[in-house]
Amino acid sequence: MDRIFYNGVIKTVDDAYPVVSAVCVQGGIIMHVGSDEEMLKYKTENTELIDLQGKFMLPGFIDSHMHMILTHYQNMQLDLGACKTKKEVLELLKAEADRHRAEGREHEWVNAVNFNQDYWTDDKNIPTRLELDEAAGDVPCRILRCCGHTASHNTKALQIMDVMKEKPGETKLNMKFLADGTPQGQLFEGDAELASQYVEVPSVEEYVQWIKEETANCAKLGLVAIHSDDLNMVAPGRDVQNVMDAYKVAAETGQMSIKVYEQCRIEEAELLKEFVKKYPRGTTFGTRFVTTSIKEMGDGSLGAHSAVLRGSYANDPEAKGVQVHSDEEMFELFQIAHDAGYPVVVHCIGDGAVEQVLNGIEHVQNNNPLPDIRNGVVHCQIMGTDQLYRMQRNNVLAYVQPVFCRADAGIVDDCVGPEVAKQSYNWRLFEDLGVHQSGGSDCPVEPCDPIPNIYYAVTRDNGKGGSWYPENAVTMEEAIRMFTIEGAYAGYAEATRGSITVGKYADFVVLSQDLTKIDPKDILKTKVLMTVVEGETVYEA
Repeated sequence: MDRIFYNGVIKTVDDAYPVVSAVCVQGGIIMHVGSDEEMLKYKTENTELIDLQGKFMLPGFIDSHMHMILTHYQNMQLDLGACKTKKEVLELLKAEADRHRAEGREHEWVNAVNFNQDYWTDDKNIPTRLELDEAAGDVPCRILRCCGHTASHNTKALQIMDVMKEKPGETKLNMKFLADGTPQGQLFEGDAELASQYVEVPSVEEYVQWIKEETANCAKLGLVAIHSDDLNMVAPGRDVQNVMDAYKVAAETGQMSIKVYEQCRIEEAELLKEFVKKYPRGTTFGTRFVTTSIKEMGDGSLGAHSAVLRGSYANDPEAKGVQVHSDEEMFELFQIAHDAGYPVVVHCIGDGAVEQVLNGIEHVQNNNPLPDIRNGVVHCQIMGTDQLYRMQRNNVLAYVQPVFCRADAGIVDDCVGPEVAKQSYNWRLFEDLGVHQSGGSDCPVEPCDPIPNIYYAVTRDNGKGGSWYPENAVTMEEAIRMFTIEGAYAGYAEATRGSITVGKYADFVVLSQDLTKIDPKDILKTKVLMTVVEGETVYEA
């Protein structure tokens, strides 16, 4: 036996033997589970013994939706996430623009990310073009909201993008205008990415380094696998091949600490046809990369009022949200993916977007019925109870981010009203209905740390000493499943990963305290002590 982990409290997430104290690993595979006495009998002179010293072991965590490569890219930019006022944002942008000028780089863009106007205490309006002009002057400047769905630009940036000529009532872009009819500076949804056409496409070698660094960072958080949406994120329309080539190199040369299930984001029909032909579902590179689904966008974000609702915004009746694709376009994308055997997973914040997606899923399945097709809704935020039941009937997976409570508990009721709010973010009903529900972070929107996610899934902490619709919370046992076996199920991998079961890969996380025994308020004190992927220790505190 290669390794024996013993003297632990090991929660297997396998009903056949829920809690054991020891696990035997050979060749990266779990060979035996049971008591210390039973497992230590398999020891040989070459066996490595790992004394868990009574610590708590789980199957390794799986984040079911994030953007790993984008996370690295945004970490290279000016971070506005800590800003509590608009004034502070503008001061940081001015300082950065001044630095560009002083260094002779005034032609280079000031790119800033992660602002959230909902947290500002002075002025909750997103800076306009004119405000950014005051801060950055003639240095092209773009700031991206934390949701990634709204960007604001100064005049120089809009001139470079040839957007200043746009007129109200004539433009085909998702944008706002000032009272004088000139662009206000904000662009929404896909148009918020227009500035990315001026980004140089990172090389395969650069992407490999990013993958190496970010998978190692994930391992430090107890993650053994992630579902990542990486294509068309840094340089949309130009980066797909380099990203895929980089994953192939990284996986096949042992530079990935964890496994990646790729949610392949391709939003043009002809490009999608080419992609699914070149990369069929289940395309693998080594044991640590596989293509699992096609990712599409349904709408925008709640904070930017670009999420598509069935009704209207309670605090902004004029807002209608932004539907990214017409029904015809969306159904065509679904059909291409479906006919190739790929499930679709679609970003839906508003119940209007969910309705479109459920209609599309039913349409393509009726046209070409496939067994075990695991389509999904990513985020599942503003929803009606009727839609949860509809997901159950169609075996549509729910990809949820409990940590969103941290920011959203303070805005949802204002946006949609309490009647809709209490039906939304309803993880309890998903569990009761038996809907496959996996947990993620949407990193870089939120850090890809499973511990806070589990905390909010269980507590629904509203940030004010109470709980936000606590009846919609899940139990600790359910939260653990969301971040282990359900993440594996979303990747068609429940037979090989997601639980500590004989015959599966040895993917473990060791924690500083037993999550099933502590007071929920102490969950956030939990530390990751060790992460094991395929029997290999990839992180140790």
